[in-house]
Amino acid sequence: MRRATPTSAPSEAGAASTGRRMTEPTPDPRPQPRWGQYADVPPPAPQYPPPSIPEPAPEPERRRTGDIVLTTVLLLVGVYDVVAQWPLYASLGSALQEAYRVQGIGEFTSIGLADSMGVVLNIVRAGLLAVVVAWSLVRIGRRKRAFWVPLAGGVLAGIVAIGFLFAIILQDPAFLEYAQRTAGG
Repeated sequence: MRRATPTSAPSEAGAASTGRRMTEPTPDPRPQPRWGQYADVPPPAPQYPPPSIPEPAPEPERRRTGDIVLTTVLLLVGVYDVVAQWPLYASLGSALQEAYRVQGIGEFTSIGLADSMGVVLNIVRAGLLAVVVAWSLVRIGRRKRAFWVPLAGGVLAGIVAIGFLFAIILQDPAFLEYAQRTAGG
């Protein structure tokens, strides 16, 4: 049995005054150590999920050589078109004057308007070409299809050129007179 010590006496008295019975400590089921104390029981090893197998890296996409060649050819056609048509649009007034004479429309009189609109059209077409070239190179660098970019740029350049020409021709008094003459009879 345990002997009472000065520090344990109040706790036994406190247990007796509350009406609870003090229990004896449970005996250690391990055998008595022969050389020193028992070693502390290590905590259980943490349970980690099994290591995951890394996903294989995706294969890099093949270069689309056909797309690159086609895009390059279409860009070169666009550069050729802008460079070859530059003088025509720079002197658009004289070109329209010749076209009117050949068609028998009359005398083209809006030469100043046509020449200034031709210069603006040259600048717009060159700027559009620069955007198309840059966008095509970005798409090629990202390994995306790019052949459609010069095609779309060419269509847009054609629409812009036709719009400019209609704006010039529809403001010319000789064309308006010709349209009234042919519509009336």
